[in-house]
Amino acid sequence: MMKIAKIVISITIPFFLLILFASFLTSKPYLLLSKGLYESHEDVYFDHDYAVDRIAGYLNYRYNDLEFGLDENDDSVILRDIEISHMVDVKNLYTYLRVAAIISLIVAVSLSYMLYKVDKKELYKTFKNMYLGPMFFVMFIGGYLIIDFDTAFTAFHQMFFTNDDWILYSTDVLIILLPTNFWMISGLIILTLFSSTIGLMYYINERYIKKALLK
Repeated sequence: MMKIAKIVISITIPFFLLILFASFLTSKPYLLLSKGLYESHEDVYFDHDYAVDRIAGYLNYRYNDLEFGLDENDDSVILRDIEISHMVDVKNLYTYLRVAAIISLIVAVSLSYMLYKVDKKELYKTFKNMYLGPMFFVMFIGGYLIIDFDTAFTAFHQMFFTNDDWILYSTDVLIILLPTNFWMISGLIILTLFSSTIGLMYYINERYIKKALLK
């Protein structure tokens, strides 16, 4: 039972952190940080900030649809049906992952508390070795993104989506706002934050928790 608990903790905590940082991609402040950074932004023919607000708001449950126009005073719809369909799929995926992340956190905290009560040394060893899986994950995914991002991008969509709605034109609003380079940089940022946090947890575990638990 203890061995299973250690394995589950080593999986659920990194998973929660990964989804937490991936959720940053849906935040309005993060999306606005990229304004004007990509060549495709020169082709923006709509209110950039308004479009970002509507898209981020939809993904974060502030808006119920993506039927918005060139600006807040325009009643037309600038997204094609296929773009809207894809964003519905994206929102559903994010929702499932967020729910799974919350459940993972609850499970991880509960099992960590159990280990703490049963054997403090085993809890320390669990956190000490937790970096191994994430380290190989970051090396593999990070290398994949750098060496062949297009293939990685395609593989991701084929894995998580059951249709081809993600295949869009370069003139589509979603591609103009969020070009390929945006996703590559965002992926590397997520991996950097993820690995840094795992490293920080390892340091805290060795520097402070070890002394507290094993004294």
